[in-house]
Amino acid sequence: MDEEAQDQPQISRKEQTGCLGQLGWFASGSVLPLVSLTFYRKAARRKVGLALLFFLVFTLLITILATISLGNSMADVTQDIRQSFEEGSFPEIIIEDGIAKVDAPMPLILIDENTGSEIMLFAIDTTGQLNEIDRYRYSQGILLKRTELHLWNNARYQVLPLSELHSTFDKNPIIINADTVTSAWNLFTVGFSLVAFVSLVLWETVARLMFIALYALVMWGIVSLIRPNTGFDVVIISALYALVPAIYLTRLFSRIGLGFPGLQTFLLLPFWIAALFAVLSESKFFSQEYPLRLWTAALGIPMLVLFSVDLVVKLPSPYGPASLWATTLLTVLVLVGLRLYFRYKDREITEPTQG
Repeated sequence: MDEEAQDQPQISRKEQTGCLGQLGWFASGSVLPLVSLTFYRKAARRKVGLALLFFLVFTLLITILATISLGNSMADVTQDIRQSFEEGSFPEIIIEDGIAKVDAPMPLILIDENTGSEIMLFAIDTTGQLNEIDRYRYSQGILLKRTELHLWNNARYQVLPLSELHSTFDKNPIIINADTVTSAWNLFTVGFSLVAFVSLVLWETVARLMFIALYALVMWGIVSLIRPNTGFDVVIISALYALVPAIYLTRLFSRIGLGFPGLQTFLLLPFWIAALFAVLSESKFFSQEYPLRLWTAALGIPMLVLFSVDLVVKLPSPYGPASLWATTLLTVLVLVGLRLYFRYKDREITEPTQG
């Protein structure tokens, strides 16, 4: 056990101590896994808890940005709703004492369209010309009559007296106009965004971590056959950080319309395998210690900002996806070139000393 500990190069005291040093290490995990095998080697010697904490914070930030994006998209509908009322595309409706009053020519067909797999109808008629929804023609629909609300969906036809709506909403009259609909939509947006946030946390963090842990168990078994006595912590830490470039690449491919189920796992594997090779290899190229130079991760800030903005507002095509790809590739090339240059300079310094 002591011999094994002696064989493993130790983290320098400078890298271990200091609040700023730890914060810099933590933040660099969002950039350096893209380009640095040394990062994986040093990360594997740290505690699993630090890698888990990074994973939780990283995925939580993605979830927050995705939720903001969803909220913005739903908020945009508010203006569309108000504009529909102002232009007369959707009339003001007053339901008082179980009777609907609509100031518009009747019958009023708001939606009558084929979505590909279904034909939908949304109509208003207070004159009695439309008796009910044609169930042979439409697969689903809503029909507001003078005293009734007809609902047709999933082979179920319902007729609700409008008087029941007063007890349901505890209001009489019920006024449906730009103000009431936008207020209801805004309230729905807040509630739906909260539900979506919780769902995304469960998927992006909890479910993803479960999948990674399962994959790590399989990978651990394979690695143990090649390199006995390899700890599980080395495998799971490498996977958690290798997920970072896999997430970025998945986003990049999705922005140009390329994607399939399991793409992220497919992209994770080469980074994960490369990380494990760097961590477990006894080659001098990997085993010789070089400074990690965490400050180089700051060069990835423009890329991170662009990814964050695109996740929130989705930059328009074709310039949005092109700028994402160009910024990411430029960041990778600059970081790889810079780190190779420093490695060459470090080798020039250490080799004469060893000689």
